[in-house]
Amino acid sequence: MRVLEIAASLRIGGAEKIARDIGYHIDSDLFQTDYIVFGDEIGEYEEDLIAKGCSVYHLPEPSTSYIKYLKTLYGLIKENKYSVVHSHTMFNSGWAMLVAKMCKVPVRISHSHSIDKQPGKSIIQRLYEKVMQLLITSCSTHYVGCGVRAGEILFGEKRYHKKGITILNGIETEMFAYKDAHCEEIRKKLGLEDSFVIGHSGHLAEVKNQSFLINMMPEILKRNKNVKLLLLGEGEDRQKLEKLIDDLDLSKNVIMTGNVMDVHKYLSAMDVFVFPSLYEGMPLSVIEVQTNGLPCVMSDTVPPDVVLTDLITRLSLNISTEMWIDAICNSKRSDPCKYEEIVDNLGLDSKKMVKKIADIYCDF
Repeated sequence: MRVLEIAASLRIGGAEKIARDIGYHIDSDLFQTDYIVFGDEIGEYEEDLIAKGCSVYHLPEPSTSYIKYLKTLYGLIKENKYSVVHSHTMFNSGWAMLVAKMCKVPVRISHSHSIDKQPGKSIIQRLYEKVMQLLITSCSTHYVGCGVRAGEILFGEKRYHKKGITILNGIETEMFAYKDAHCEEIRKKLGLEDSFVIGHSGHLAEVKNQSFLINMMPEILKRNKNVKLLLLGEGEDRQKLEKLIDDLDLSKNVIMTGNVMDVHKYLSAMDVFVFPSLYEGMPLSVIEVQTNGLPCVMSDTVPPDVVLTDLITRLSLNISTEMWIDAICNSKRSDPCKYEEIVDNLGLDSKKMVKKIADIYCDF
């Protein structure tokens, strides 16, 4: 059976990781998995997928010419005779579902990975999303959400509760389990041997709200001078965040690593993880953190679906920063090695997640 995954990119990211895991873990004897990505960028996951026998097609961004995109997509689907088209591109999935239906693809899946509460959308943007939602709901055979709220946002509450399938994002649980050796390796590498390490992993963008965390650091340092903030990730806000760090004279206390492929090692080196996002769908990083046995202080705008263990403290972004600082500074690891089994037993290992998706592929 031939499957087409449509992802905006194959760089490091939550939705991208789920799309990658499908091709990486699915039974290659039963499924040939291909990918469409937008633009010329070679993402970090692309090499792995090609090594697994997947084909990756780079198409221009649809917004540069929707007509050209639709014609190219139509030709590709017709030529390769896909049995499944699985789109991970939120509202833009409407185009993929329309073309897949025109090509009589039997399984057409729209997959919501975000609650997409971007503020300040124009009338044109909102109208575009309404049109796309109409195409998605009329042309998809399956609605999938990484969480209930994510599904409701893309498909509508009534439709999703009637027809939707919630599949929580999965991770390689064994990989993300806490290991003393990883803790020692990263702390030695970064000079953090005697530090209290506050960690964060995510795309450097406004929605992830890293500035909120950085702005707390001067007050945190008044309580403990030996605190270091470790920021993993890359993104469009990097220069703005670097300037904020300089303005607050925090260059000796904040380490920005950029994107790293061995996030699991860095998690083992942290004492507490802070995740103050403005909104989220079903963030993989918070599942990874819990698997690692790492206490996590996060905003209550993150859906409760992600709260899997007693490691999570949810706080409002509207309360005093003093309460955030208390929660962060009072965090402490306790028996971290037990959490891998807890998360694995919830069915959140990547291979189990991909098996659920593969079952949908055969649903025709």
